[in-house]
Amino acid sequence: MRNVLIFAELTFREARRRKILWVALALGLTFIALYAFGFYQIFVDFLRHSQGRNVLLDSGFNFLVMAGFYVISFLGVMLAVLTSVGTLSGEVSSHTIQALAARPVKRRAILLGKWLGLALMLVCYIALLGAGIIVATWAISGYVPPNTLTGVALIALQALIMLSVCILGGTRLSTIANGVVAFMLYGIAFVGGWIETIGSFAHNETAVDIGILSSLLVPSEAMWKMASYGMQPPAVRGLAVSPFSLATAPSTAMLVYAVVYTAALLVLAVYSLNRRDL
Repeated sequence: MRNVLIFAELTFREARRRKILWVALALGLTFIALYAFGFYQIFVDFLRHSQGRNVLLDSGFNFLVMAGFYVISFLGVMLAVLTSVGTLSGEVSSHTIQALAARPVKRRAILLGKWLGLALMLVCYIALLGAGIIVATWAISGYVPPNTLTGVALIALQALIMLSVCILGGTRLSTIANGVVAFMLYGIAFVGGWIETIGSFAHNETAVDIGILSSLLVPSEAMWKMASYGMQPPAVRGLAVSPFSLATAPSTAMLVYAVVYTAALLVLAVYSLNRRDL
């Protein structure tokens, strides 16, 4: 366990030195600033054309909040892939992992340490941007969406799923191939999620089944849907008043599946790295 924590700390420090993290952080903070400015302008316009606070007004605020969190979800996934896609494959191809994996340090300590360090970075990044959205919205309008902590946690889990996909791929694939596979899997989950949403409103069982199958392949989009459903007021759920409206949310079983899925990917990654001839 001590070696895992050491590699986690080293990975976290390495991530801080990489330009991509600071670029992602700068873009995230820029997005928060633009969101706050745009939200303020819309808030003033809403108040000018409405008579006091009402459900319709809060629904409009919630739509803007969900749009903000959707961007955070996307940024989290992109950061997860771009920071981890070469963390193992790059060291394997350059043979630096041979020095790291010298006894008594085990390969699983290297892999789990790298995953833990990157996971900590992703959770901090998503939590920071999520807090920025919530604070900006509250400071301007006094509105706070429901279940925000749960929503942020689910968005973080979405990023951790893609992180685990890249860690597993890095044990066997080159950096470029690993990135292509990760983005394709995310794309399948993304499209499948929208097909399921549309099929749910249209009562098309085939479309719903396609979405469920894509969620079983990669449950990343299902975590976003759970977060989106939980952070919407009960009065607007299932009304199709915005692109983020859902007739139903993924079940608790899907959440359990996502956690088990992430753990299983790590177990497979450890097994794959141990079996690989370095």
